[in-house]
Amino acid sequence: GSNAQLCSSCWCHHSRDASAMPIWDKVTLLKRLPQNTKKVNTQWRPEHGLLKFGKAFPVIKKGFPMLQTEWDPMKPKQAPGFRQYNPPFVAKVPMNRESEFYNEDNHHILLGKFQFEAQGDYSQKGEVAEKEIFDVAFGLHLVGWLIVRSRFMRGHVQGDTFALSYFRRWLEEKHLSQEAGKMDWVRLWAENTGLEAPLQYRHLVCAKDKRRYKNKKVHIIAQLEGLQIKRFQEDANSRRQADQELWLSK
Repeated sequence: GSNAQLCSSCWCHHSRDASAMPIWDKVTLLKRLPQNTKKVNTQWRPEHGLLKFGKAFPVIKKGFPMLQTEWDPMKPKQAPGFRQYNPPFVAKVPMNRESEFYNEDNHHILLGKFQFEAQGDYSQKGEVAEKEIFDVAFGLHLVGWLIVRSRFMRGHVQGDTFALSYFRRWLEEKHLSQEAGKMDWVRLWAENTGLEAPLQYRHLVCAKDKRRYKNKKVHIIAQLEGLQIKRFQEDANSRRQADQELWLSK
């Protein structure tokens, strides 16, 4: 009788624990959550929740991070291996960094550079504007690269300070013929003076459009879609204005 009673009590005890186990697990989980979960300090770092962005890592090529890289059409292509071409050593002429040394007579020996971008509408796919800006830069003995398309022109020029100032004034005053097109606005950046010779570039080159037809086709379709959407918006606005005028006339 005692064994049966013990067995029955043990069976009841085990059955009670089995039924209450999920509840006790939830209770212990609720007890542990406030201890393990740290409270977010919004004053230290903003909490984005589910919209949290990943870490920003630079592009690594051959073990070197590519930081502040800009598109350069004259940059030579890298070899597939890890070998790099080292050009022969050329001694650089030291530049005098004292501002009192330069005056109106010797200020032309200072070398500089800048990059520019000019948005606008250029006729004949920018061929006429390309010839004009190339002639101006070539006449000033500037070196670097130029790229001209139907909607924009961009370039990186280097040379003496007098030639750069004249070319900058030509851009800012928009000295472009009517046959070439029209400049809407001009932006200049990466200006620097006091460069050491020899310069990074030795020639003035115009970068041509060497894209494949399939890439050009994608951009042409996108442009046509944008023009169609613009046309639909203009038609909708004109119809809305006509309806408003008709309603006001009544």
